[in-house]
Amino acid sequence: MSDLHQIELALRLPEGLKIHSSMGSVFHGMMMDVLGQEVAQWLHEENSCRPFSQCVYYNRDLNVPVWRLSSLTQSADERIVMPIYQLIGKEVFLKQKKISVELLEVVQERKCSYQELMDRIFLEQEHLNGGRLEFISTGSFKREGQYVILPELYLIFQSLIQRWNSCCAKAAIMSEDLEHQLADHCHISRYNLRSQKYSVNGSNIYGFCGNMDLRFSGNDMVRRLMELLLCYAGFAGIGVKTALGMGAVEYVERNPRRCP
Repeated sequence: MSDLHQIELALRLPEGLKIHSSMGSVFHGMMMDVLGQEVAQWLHEENSCRPFSQCVYYNRDLNVPVWRLSSLTQSADERIVMPIYQLIGKEVFLKQKKISVELLEVVQERKCSYQELMDRIFLEQEHLNGGRLEFISTGSFKREGQYVILPELYLIFQSLIQRWNSCCAKAAIMSEDLEHQLADHCHISRYNLRSQKYSVNGSNIYGFCGNMDLRFSGNDMVRRLMELLLCYAGFAGIGVKTALGMGAVEYVERNPRRCP
C-alpha cells in the first residue's frame, strides 16, 4: 500500500449526460454506499482532515469524463482506493441522480510515499522557480465562518500544511506562521480565474476556478517547501470539501520532473 495513491478512471455516462464538477458530491455518496458502514464509521472517527480527496472532471486531452480518487494515508489507500479499484469494468449506481455509470479503465495512476515525495524535492539539485497551479474543480476557503472566493496564497499554504500535518504527523511541517512566510515569497505572475459555484446537497458554495502562474523567491529551503506542498496539492486538493469534489488541482512545474 502507498500513502499517496491516485487513480483516474474513465467513465461511460448515460447518453446525453454531460459531466460537471459538482457531480463530485454525487460520486462521494456513491462511494460511501459502495464502501459500506465500516468505512463510514472509520472516517467519522478520523480527525477533521479527510485522508482522501476525489473529484470528477472532463479530461480534454483524452476526450473523456474522469473520476479522480486519491488517498493521503496507507489506511485510506487500503480502505478506499483499492476497493474502488476492484470495480473497474463494472457499473456503479449514483443514487442522487438515479443513473448508473460504468468505470471503464484507469487512464492515469500515480503513487508514492511521503518520504519519496520529500526526497524528490529536497534532493533535487536544480533551482526551483515555481510553476502553474490549475484548479480543475471549484475551490473555496472558509475564514471566520465565511466562504472566501479568492485564492489567497496564505490560505492555499495553510490548507496544505494542515492536511500534510494531519496525514503525516511523523514528518510534520512545523514553523510558526509558516503559511504567511511562504505566501510572502510566492508571487502570482499571471492568472486566469473566474468565479464558479459548486452544488452540495442542494446548497451552492461559491468559489473560483482557473489557473495561476506562480513565481518563487526567498532562500532555498523556502522554495523547496513551496514546491513540496504544491506537488502534494495534486493528491490532497486545496481548501474546503475536497472529499466532496472541490479544490482539485494540478501543479505543473516550470521544469517538470519530480511530482509523481
